[in-house]
Amino acid sequence: MADTLYIIWIAEGKEWSSDVSGAGITPGDPGRARQALMDLSSVLSRVIPASFFAFACYVFWKSFVQTGKWTSLIWMFSEGMVVLLLVIRRESHRISRSPWDWFVAFGGSFSVLLVRPTPVAVAPEGVGVALLLAGALFEVYAKAYLGRSFGIVAAHRGVVFAGPYRIVRHPIYLGYFVTHVGFLLSNWRSRNVVIYIVVYFFQVARILSEERILKGDESYSAYCDRVRYRLIPFIF
Repeated sequence: MADTLYIIWIAEGKEWSSDVSGAGITPGDPGRARQALMDLSSVLSRVIPASFFAFACYVFWKSFVQTGKWTSLIWMFSEGMVVLLLVIRRESHRISRSPWDWFVAFGGSFSVLLVRPTPVAVAPEGVGVALLLAGALFEVYAKAYLGRSFGIVAAHRGVVFAGPYRIVRHPIYLGYFVTHVGFLLSNWRSRNVVIYIVVYFFQVARILSEERILKGDESYSAYCDRVRYRLIPFIF
């Protein structure tokens, strides 16, 4: 575990932090059981999503073998990076314990799986494929820069300022957004439109949750002054 782990409560619209690093806890104290529970939570927070994304990689590999589409192979590599980064990520200096933050984090990660391919396209196939490829490559690029600071739930594992983080504050989400636009143009269906609306409700809430945690760091506040936009340049 990190030297210091912060637990965040959200009460009456305010954020409260408590240092539970173990200071003042003696052997046999209930604090040891609490520490063991935190260790278990840390492991499960890695293993459960990593297992899911590992399965997603297998699905993308099967799709590549069956269809020969390189987009499936790129997605497999992208989601494979998620598995690796979850395993090697550094411990959090601060992690949200708000049920809402956990709900939007997992909702944003997994609700996108509800979209389905369709035979209807509203743009030339090349446009959709180009957006899919560009978005997937950009998200891989952003994940590589984020490295061991990667996580699912809003937390502070260090701040990254370089590479794609000079463009927007959440470049991984921007990469996913571009791929989703490409997929929707190539697989137009009202059901998919509705699902993506739900997905980006989660994603925007997730971005705000992450920034609420990170803005306790003065360097991140200064970074926000330099990089104005969160997700889409000149819009949001």
